[in-house]
Amino acid sequence: MSDDRADIQISEPISSSLNQWDTMSTDLSEALPAILQRIRALNSTNPQGNGGDGRAFDRQYLAKGGPERFLRDTENLVKEISGSGPLLRTTVSNTLSTEQAIQAAMTPRYIQA
Repeated sequence: MSDDRADIQISEPISSSLNQWDTMSTDLSEALPAILQRIRALNSTNPQGNGGDGRAFDRQYLAKGGPERFLRDTENLVKEISGSGPLLRTTVSNTLSTEQAIQAAMTPRYIQA
């Protein structure tokens, strides 16, 4: 049995995936303020009107916090997504370091088993 462990080299794919995560979360964080502003601007125009139908729509649309709750929840979710990248990097780094330490501590007899 070969001892090069080439079949389980994961550092490069993980690093690439984490870089993609960072790019995605940065793009999302940068785009979100304009998206939220646009949604708020559209909501403020009150296109449903103030008639009976408009008021009925508002009651349903604004129930349970309405669009503002949705926008706040979205902001919080984007913050979590953006903050996850560094946590994922730390977790992966710790896992790989632990694996290397275990590998270094094993005697050749166990490695070849």
